[in-house]
Amino acid sequence: MTEPPVYEVFFTGRDDARDGCIVIGEDTKPIFYRFETPPSYVGNTRTTVYRNAGEVVACMDWPPVGYQLGVLTIANRQSPMTRFVMHGSTVNSRVFLAADGRQFEWRRCPDDPNSYDATNHRIATYRRRHQDTPIGPSYAYMSYLFDNEHFLLESLIALCLNKWLDHPMQSAQGQ
Repeated sequence: MTEPPVYEVFFTGRDDARDGCIVIGEDTKPIFYRFETPPSYVGNTRTTVYRNAGEVVACMDWPPVGYQLGVLTIANRQSPMTRFVMHGSTVNSRVFLAADGRQFEWRRCPDDPNSYDATNHRIATYRRRHQDTPIGPSYAYMSYLFDNEHFLLESLIALCLNKWLDHPMQSAQGQ
């Protein structure tokens, strides 16, 4: 039986789950996502997820008070962010529902609280590791075993939310 191909994307830019994070790589085509959250001094805050040369593919609207989740919009479809971080099968996991109705988990690794695995039958891993890439230094990478652009976006958003919930001050400071 042939092993499925393993694809990788690298996290560069600011080490902040919501702002300045850039995801680059290549599976069957080049991958480029950018998460940006401009400062908001009044009202809600919006994180915009861009693909390639500035195409908006998702928006996360955060409430103005504290560390609360808001509304996520992907392809003109709104859903609560909580749909991407529901209680999982273990204390260190959170479930997200993909657009096709399938359910997946990001599990925080017990030996490294900054790393995550996706589900029992591993489809993706996220690891913090500083390394040089062709476009500059990277602070983390994600390996994955699927070729589905929409599911990759959903996985990255669920990962972003998990990282923000698990390390809110780290995300707020971009460290």
